[in-house]
Amino acid sequence: MVQTKDLPDSPEDIIEYLRNHPDFFVEHTDILSELNIPHDTPGQLAATGNVASLIEHQVAQLRHENSSLNENLEKSEEYVAHQRNLAKTTHDLSLQLMKVDSLKALNDLLSKNLRQHYQADHFLFLVFKTPVDSEDCSDIRFLEANSKLAFMFTELFHHNKPLCDSLQSEHIDALFGIMEGGDSIRSTALIPVQQSDWHGMLVLGSRKQDQYCHGFEMELLNYITMISAALIENIASNSHNK
Repeated sequence: MVQTKDLPDSPEDIIEYLRNHPDFFVEHTDILSELNIPHDTPGQLAATGNVASLIEHQVAQLRHENSSLNENLEKSEEYVAHQRNLAKTTHDLSLQLMKVDSLKALNDLLSKNLRQHYQADHFLFLVFKTPVDSEDCSDIRFLEANSKLAFMFTELFHHNKPLCDSLQSEHIDALFGIMEGGDSIRSTALIPVQQSDWHGMLVLGSRKQDQYCHGFEMELLNYITMISAALIENIASNSHNK
């Protein structure tokens, strides 16, 4: 039987006491009629003006919690389905990438897939290499290793980890300023790459807020970056040897 003597006075202590004695109201049913439990039951309140019982309140609470759990479950299932679809499309993209033999073909393939599957309104693949012995191809650009852009992202190359949505306006302007709609970029993802004699990065820009974050999607983007870097190095080398 629940003992009520020495019951603390503060709300926090009372809450803790009731949690430790869940049968309190079973042993003291007489107090239920004196309790004012907040619970909206418009029909009942309009008819009687009485507050709903504790049991009804608990049932309503359980229904609400169950509804929230079902909603979260549906979101989780949608997220898993999205991940599976993204993994499949990335696998298909990797197979297509293996067949490209020119920077233009690589540029077009990346542009199409990054826009369609990663909501990238703009993308860049920057290659910092000295001497620069390759020509730019639209969004695949070759710059001096000591260029201003390379210097601006020194920390990125130092940590060698993807960076999401942490760019200042001057960095966004430097990357996308000259592009049509570049001033409306709201989300960015930067994936660094280190090759034998050059370094670079894949840059994604989206007009959608909070589009990119660390996790499964970023791992797939990192995978795409590694394949693209190897292709760029191979294509540039073959072009130089001709």
